[in-house]
Amino acid sequence: MEANMKPLDERPEGSPEVTNEFVIQDVSGWVLRIGVAVSVAVMILGLALSFARHPPKVKFMESTRFQANPAMIWHGVIHGHGVEIIELGIFLLVLTPIMRVAMSVILFAFYDHDWLYTLVTLGVLLLTLASLLFLR
Repeated sequence: MEANMKPLDERPEGSPEVTNEFVIQDVSGWVLRIGVAVSVAVMILGLALSFARHPPKVKFMESTRFQANPAMIWHGVIHGHGVEIIELGIFLLVLTPIMRVAMSVILFAFYDHDWLYTLVTLGVLLLTLASLLFLR
């Protein structure tokens, strides 16, 4: 526990309990951990497939760019192309903090019933999604 946090039984009478805060922090932490672990696993799988099927040449690696088109990436993933699987892992890594914010919106609204935090977090989520979609 932090130095300024007192256990619930030592708090002054009438002070609010903060158990919901800890639940939201725990869920947010797990979303980040799982998202990073899955994205790293996908990237390692793509790297292994890429080296096993098509050993890359230096010129190819210097000229290859990230595919920003999800349809092209998905097409490559379905066909087992290592580079597109790596790009899928990168997309998952970028989406991980966005999923954390989305989960926070849900938890603030339905678990904590804190409508101010719900609206602020929803605004952050919408601004983040808008910047990803429209500011290329």
